[in-house]
Amino acid sequence: MIADLKFALRMLAKAPGFSIIAILTLALGIGANSAIFSVIDAVLLQSLPFPEPKQLVAIWSQTTRENSEKETESVPDYVDLRDQSETLSALAAYTRTGAVLNNTEESRQLYGLAVTSDIFPVLGVSPARGRVYTRENDNIDARVLVLTDYAWKTLFNSDPNIVGKQISLSWRLYTVLGVMPPGFQFPVEGERADYLQPLHPAVPDLVNNRDGHFIRMIGRLKSGVSIQQCDAEMKTIAARLAQQYPKSNTNRSERVFSLHNDIVGDVRPALITILAAVVFVLLIACANVANLLLARATARQREIAVRTALGASRFRIVRQLLGEGFLLSIFGAAGGLFLAWWGIDLLRIFGPRDVPRLGEISINAPVFAFTLIAAIFSTLVFALIPALQVTRPNLNESLQEGNRGPVGPESHYLRRLLIVAQVALSLLLLAGAGLLIKSFANLRATKPGFDPSRALVANLILPKAKYPDPEKHRQFFEQILPKLAVLPGVEAAGAAFPMPFSNNDWGSTFSIVGQPPRPPGQELEASHLTVTPDYFRAMGTPLLRGRVFNSRDTKDLPPVVMVNDVFAQRFFPGGSAIGQQIVLIHGDNSQPSNQPSPPKEIVGIVGGSRHESLAIAPLAELYIPASQDPSRRMDVVIRTTPNKPSGLQGSFRNIVHEFDKDLFVPTLEPLENRIGLTLAQPRFNMFLLGTFATVAMILAGIGIYGVIAYTVAQRTKEIGIRMALGAQKIDMLTMILWQSFSVIAIGVIAGVLGALAVTRLISSQLYNVSTNDVSIYAIVIIVLSGAALIATYFPARRAMAVDPIVALRYE
Repeated sequence: MIADLKFALRMLAKAPGFSIIAILTLALGIGANSAIFSVIDAVLLQSLPFPEPKQLVAIWSQTTRENSEKETESVPDYVDLRDQSETLSALAAYTRTGAVLNNTEESRQLYGLAVTSDIFPVLGVSPARGRVYTRENDNIDARVLVLTDYAWKTLFNSDPNIVGKQISLSWRLYTVLGVMPPGFQFPVEGERADYLQPLHPAVPDLVNNRDGHFIRMIGRLKSGVSIQQCDAEMKTIAARLAQQYPKSNTNRSERVFSLHNDIVGDVRPALITILAAVVFVLLIACANVANLLLARATARQREIAVRTALGASRFRIVRQLLGEGFLLSIFGAAGGLFLAWWGIDLLRIFGPRDVPRLGEISINAPVFAFTLIAAIFSTLVFALIPALQVTRPNLNESLQEGNRGPVGPESHYLRRLLIVAQVALSLLLLAGAGLLIKSFANLRATKPGFDPSRALVANLILPKAKYPDPEKHRQFFEQILPKLAVLPGVEAAGAAFPMPFSNNDWGSTFSIVGQPPRPPGQELEASHLTVTPDYFRAMGTPLLRGRVFNSRDTKDLPPVVMVNDVFAQRFFPGGSAIGQQIVLIHGDNSQPSNQPSPPKEIVGIVGGSRHESLAIAPLAELYIPASQDPSRRMDVVIRTTPNKPSGLQGSFRNIVHEFDKDLFVPTLEPLENRIGLTLAQPRFNMFLLGTFATVAMILAGIGIYGVIAYTVAQRTKEIGIRMALGAQKIDMLTMILWQSFSVIAIGVIAGVLGALAVTRLISSQLYNVSTNDVSIYAIVIIVLSGAALIATYFPARRAMAVDPIVALRYE
């Protein structure tokens, strides 16, 4: 074997042009596969970084009314599920939170996790320093926290004495109990948390509210318990709770998922699609190299025949030819690893943030193993068939043909078959890319229901420790918003919570005055936003009927409410919603929990807005004036003039600090940026698949060029005879083009049929696009045919330029 590889290396060194082209082609195909496999390995294949990760499960609430599988849960329901479960060794509840680190040189916004103490036994992770909090700290008065390693190092300069110290978060003192180990991150997906704190102090008003659904749950199965057993138990407990608490739990159940599948479920289809695309690119690259090897082996057929005549067996010759192919694959794999290493850096930088564990991708042992397997697979694909083709028993014919070697019909058929495969795979990739491009264009062109251009937003939070009184919340926003509105270059300033595309949503159940009450679990529901009077003008949301809120809608006057057109059409079909009254069953923060909510009159209807994603149609929404239901947390939105003013951030900070010089003022960001974050993943999928499809088309074009050029060279004598007998140059051009496009047409037909079947797999990733979109297929066929025409034209021109006299002397 070593001798065969040495001989193969010498033969490749004698043909450097051929070797370089083959290696670069394989490096491109293998490198793309290695880069994408590194993502697959980090996201889909690697276990979660916790002990016994297969025992970790995510538990979601499920409501039959909305046919939703994944909804958040309430704290009381969580406690009942935790205490009654026999299949879980531990169950934790958590929600994201935030705070401002103050009493330091510069206030900083921190991102945290409010989580019950069960999180530590669930994850099986111990702190690197100090200790964690326990069940005793799961109470409203607990003021303790655990820092992550990242926060300890970056915010506290790796202070070795941090354990036991008190730090001020939003003007409340917390005692640091411990520091988590390096690399700890929970949740695995999403933004990194800086600290973990007990859940109850973060949401004291909701810990006993069975209607407040806002927490997520994660559990650890007992040894020997399956997910199906846990799922059945959770459903049984949920059914008991529905009987015990019909008002809040009717039609509510639970669903258990593997935590790993729960995390990666949304990105799995896209990653599998992209992996399939790069495999197709590798196959096209292999087909190109196979054609190169066929041409090279055919030219060496006399050499092979001589060696056979001297006693070399066919197996020995095939083994030597496979050795050349193996060396090409190994060199290509080495180049592919370099390209993959470079590509991984790009994936980390430009990849969407919602892909979990994207920062963990690397060239590791599994990626090396995959690359080696890809190299061996490539050898079998592109080297074995040419080796068998040129070593078939035709000894006498080969020796008689001289150095040029015979060109049998089998060789022509094989090359044509490879071209058909390249064209078909290229068309399949181009069709998939075209569908994603059109889907993204449709998504990007979707109107959100408001005008995001020239709108700047910032999330302002009044710390509860300093501002416990709702009246202070009202005064703060009623004071700063008018001052923002009169700044030079500002058209309007408003505020809302939760604002569209802020990763927050809040729903309320309600009844309509004059209609019979609905049974528990079947109440009407809509998204609930608290807004200031100029919010709609600042957002560019159109008023359709009625009026917007004004300064006269105070807490001392009858309550009012606005709704969007989706709300009006759904709950008042065929009639006018203006003047109707609704009563909030859950979600009216302006009233004590033991007092009924007063009826609110609908005074205006605005256009529907998309709240979470451009791909999700506007939901029914109701709007409560902040003057009647103030909130300490609001998203401020400022609409500027076409000539963007300068110094707006400084003016914003000064106005806030006039009210309270210690408040943290976040940076104003364009609202379009928030919308753009929701487009990151479809944009990324479109870009990758489009890039690989373009590479595939270029490789296919190179393959077509190579085969046609080789065919013209082999038929030089035939072309000369035809022209000597009177054939015109245009006849030669037509003959070459016809023979080329007859093969390409077969590939196009095969590709269209394959695409019609395969593109159904990406239907879930498309928005307002059918997988059978005729326009996409027409464009793809035209583009691919154009590339094939260009690839065919230059060899065909060479045929037109053949001199009959020279051709007749050709040997």
